[in-house]
Amino acid sequence: MTDSKREDAQERIENLLRTNSSKSYSKEEIINLVSSGIASQEKIEEILGEIEVWSSMKDVKSPIFSSCKGGTVYFQWGHIP
Repeated sequence: MTDSKREDAQERIENLLRTNSSKSYSKEEIINLVSSGIASQEKIEEILGEIEVWSSMKDVKSPIFSSCKGGTVYFQWGHIP
């Protein structure tokens, strides 16, 4: 995936979370809502994995938060889901 496609996928994820900031989304929900094909699904899953890691780092000021509940990772804009 080119850098512009990757940036577009990350922007779609961020827009989804920002627009619905009171709702938390599971990784699977986000993949289903913003992907457009198998390659896109794989790239979105990779991006979400990266977001999960950097959102949990103490020194990173991320607007996206993630948490794991019952083995499912959830993402939310602005606060911990």
